[in-house]
Amino acid sequence: MSNNNKIGYGNPPEDTRFKKGESGNVKGRPRGSKSTYKLLDDLLGQNVEIVQNGKKVKISKKTAMLLQAVNAAAKGDLKALQIIFPHLLIADAKEEDKNKTLQKLKQDDKAILELFIKNNSSKEEDSDE
Repeated sequence: MSNNNKIGYGNPPEDTRFKKGESGNVKGRPRGSKSTYKLLDDLLGQNVEIVQNGKKVKISKKTAMLLQAVNAAAKGDLKALQIIFPHLLIADAKEEDKNKTLQKLKQDDKAILELFIKNNSSKEEDSDE
């Protein structure tokens, strides 16, 4: 019985312990409330109407922002170019890596097919005898 009344490390007083079924942070973030990143993603996902090549087109705000940055960089805006250029390099590197991987897969596939054909042709010769 004396263990139940013991107070110390790992044994806080009974009246300060969390109540069963009650959160430790009662006034915490309400369920269903959105984080800043989720709110930003929702806002960037909203559509806007622009005129492109004489036609009205609906695109997301995120796409519109990227379009404006790319167009500004293409016109020679150095700040826009500084923003876009690193992403362009990364995209090119990823595309190059993808192409190398596909090429390697093609070579591996050829080797597998040749081995398969070799093994099956030797089995057919054995079955013909």
